[in-house]
Amino acid sequence: MKAEAAFLRFHLRVGARLAGRILAPALATVLFLFYVLRPEFVLALARGLFIEGSPVESGLVGALLLLGMARAVVPRIAAGRAGWARSLPADGRVLRAMETLSSVVAEIPLLAVLGGLAWAVAGPRPGPAALRVAGLLVGAAAAGLLYLQGPSPFKAKIWPAVACFLSFSGNGLVLLVAVAALILALVGPAVAAKPRGRRQSRRRLPSALFFFGHSLRAVGFRLALGYLPASAVLAACRLFLANNELAADQAFAIALFGLTLGPAVFVGLEANALAARRPAWPWLRSLPLSAAARVRADALFLGFGALPLAAAGLAFLGRPARDAAFLAGPMAWIVIRGAGAMRGPGERRFGVVGLVFIEGAVLAAGVAVLPWISWVLAAATPLASIWARNAERRVKPTAWVERHHLSAGDPLSWSAS
Repeated sequence: MKAEAAFLRFHLRVGARLAGRILAPALATVLFLFYVLRPEFVLALARGLFIEGSPVESGLVGALLLLGMARAVVPRIAAGRAGWARSLPADGRVLRAMETLSSVVAEIPLLAVLGGLAWAVAGPRPGPAALRVAGLLVGAAAAGLLYLQGPSPFKAKIWPAVACFLSFSGNGLVLLVAVAALILALVGPAVAAKPRGRRQSRRRLPSALFFFGHSLRAVGFRLALGYLPASAVLAACRLFLANNELAADQAFAIALFGLTLGPAVFVGLEANALAARRPAWPWLRSLPLSAAARVRADALFLGFGALPLAAAGLAFLGRPARDAAFLAGPMAWIVIRGAGAMRGPGERRFGVVGLVFIEGAVLAAGVAVLPWISWVLAAATPLASIWARNAERRVKPTAWVERHHLSAGDPLSWSAS
């Protein structure tokens, strides 16, 4: 068997396996749209995309849709392109065309859904519907090729981008232009990106955005998960306020309790995730950066995450904007204490979240009973900063932290027998 034929079969199987994995989510999405958003709404969206939209609008929206689909499958198809595939006696253009075909095969479930919607809204004549379906295939191939080229210069990506944009026109002549642009992109040589020259001047320290982005990357989707328990606290306070007739001072106390405890729960969860996924960093300690600056960076990260929660909580509980003055002290204290708890001993049973949650619950109850405590916390914030700074200085990046587990699950444990 020729190398090209063997490689074609390989990529067809890769695309078929990816299509099998995409089929179930695609069907679930279709059922959700049809039974929750109603078939009329879905058909209205399809009509706006394929029929009623202008060529520019349909091209932009359709190109973004196909690029999103290609972004999900292309990295898996191109994962081994730098390995054994390059040792085969096949031309680079042929391998690129096969990878593009594999990406189209992997997107067949989603393309079938879009093709069915296009056929349903195109009218009784089969000609316009066939043009729409053919345009979907051409656009999917162009989007896959655009991602397969990787970090290439703009002139190497212009032809697949043009083909992807023109594929939603619904015009036969324009579709032929899109096919021609796709063929030019396939037969053209791959242009490698030019290496960037090194800058003459370097910064002494990384910027503040670097540390913020590093923390955000370490936490990831857990940042959004931290809002769920905090939102549950605010929802409980809202139900209590709605189902009870309270005086003005009592309603203010309950709202202040929820607005203090909710951010405390969020800060505890995010500080715990940050301590686990981005522990003490030896490289960071090699920079001329003080312990107070490192604590301040983490406190700002936690504070920026908790700030939208506090602002939304004020509106959700129906409190005026002037009540935010009572939140400044508790928020600053909880954020700095959360950054300091990350530097504590690693063998705590409940981790950072237990310490911050208990302290936040006590402070929330105290502030609700005696609102003037918020001013005391604002004045005592420098003391919390000093404690966090000292805890940062005592951290040993190379310290061994034992993982807790049951001895019954350890076959080498003497106490398990």
